Amino acid sequence: MQEEFFMHSRELITTQIKGRDELYLQYKKNNTFNFSVTFAFENTFTNNDLRVLKRLLNSEYFIPLQFINESDDQTSLNYIYYIMLSDESTLTHNCLNQGYVSLNFISNSPYCFSEYMKSQLYDLSVNDTYTNIQFDNLGDVDCKPEIYIEKVGNGDFSIINMSNSGVEFKFTGLLDEEQLEVSSEYEIINTSLVATYRYDSHNGNFLVMLPYSVNYLRVTGTAKFYFKYQYKYL
Repeated sequence: MQEEFFMHSRELITTQIKGRDELYLQYKKNNTFNFSVTFAFENTFTNNDLRVLKRLLNSEYFIPLQFINESDDQTSLNYIYYIMLSDESTLTHNCLNQGYVSLNFISNSPYCFSEYMKSQLYDLSVNDTYTNIQFDNLGDVDCKPEIYIEKVGNGDFSIINMSNSGVEFKFTGLLDEEQLEVSSEYEIINTSLVATYRYDSHNGNFLVMLPYSVNYLRVTGTAKFYFKYQYKYL
């Protein structure tokens, strides 16, 4: 039997009412996690090899660490962790400079991620009623994509997620050929127009794709747009 990391820990903040035995959940906090990795050198290493590795690991921001599945199972996934070196690291070797390094990392998220993906370009230049499209979220938690929009003609633009209680993501009063970049994850809106802010033109709802399901989207307004996103895995 082998032991390995399975899932992040979480804290449950609860309260209990006097005279009742049940606990009531106020909220939960998902914790990031630490893990250890051992990297072996395929060949003998040099001092320059070690310096290159140290420079890579001496990052001031979280860097991607990707585990690639080389099996014949096409359904298997490649996972990316965003990590930073923590605690001490050790180098184990013999006198021939053959060996391995043991590293300890901390992640920036309770989740691991897929590679960045880009949807097809949806060209709704002549759409005057509505169009239904599908978004398959293959991840285990909500997917909040980036949305790149080029408006065709003046007017409104709307995406309703019919699978998410009909929540509507909407802009009003957009201009012809205006380009928008919207981050649903960080709730950031950028426009190609100079000295223009589009938060007042937005209804405050950002697009959320429900986990491990097909999300049915109803789109209204003439525009060209596409999604950029990563799946999140537990």
